[in-house]
Amino acid sequence: MSTPSIRNDAIVDRIVAGLVEGRSLGEICREDGMPDRSTVFRWSKGDDDLAARIMEAREIGFHDRAERAVQAARTCEDPIKGRLAFDAERWFLGKLSNAFADKPITLGVGLNVDAGDAFAAIAGALEGAAAAIQSRGTGTRTVDIEGTARPADTPGRLADLASPGGERLGEDADGS
Repeated sequence: MSTPSIRNDAIVDRIVAGLVEGRSLGEICREDGMPDRSTVFRWSKGDDDLAARIMEAREIGFHDRAERAVQAARTCEDPIKGRLAFDAERWFLGKLSNAFADKPITLGVGLNVDAGDAFAAIAGALEGAAAAIQSRGTGTRTVDIEGTARPADTPGRLADLASPGGERLGEDADGS
């Protein structure tokens, strides 16, 4: 059995079709008449269009695998085995695909409150963030902090030290 090292459209189409089915590149490349994985990597490294085509085919295949994993977990007679198999597939897909990877939690806080309300506002935002982390949600959630805006407040800024803002805001430690 010889493995081709010269790229042709028929071989590339077979590779892409296999990836769309959710098969691994290694599995596809072990078939008769298919190139080694290293050859496919070399081809895609030198051709951005081929690399994009392979990446797109893989992502489609990963989604197909995920759908099959969910269906298998739903129909498995032993719920423990079903859960174990599903978790293993989810882990595997998370290692291979950006779509299934655990996403980092990003927090951003902007305050426009009186100095006396700042601690309570931050504590409220942290409680909301803790609840979001505990729920392991994947969406973005805005945490609203109630406060009273004053005429000198500028939306989107933490503080304007040149304005009268709050008591002693913008003053030096000696009171000037």
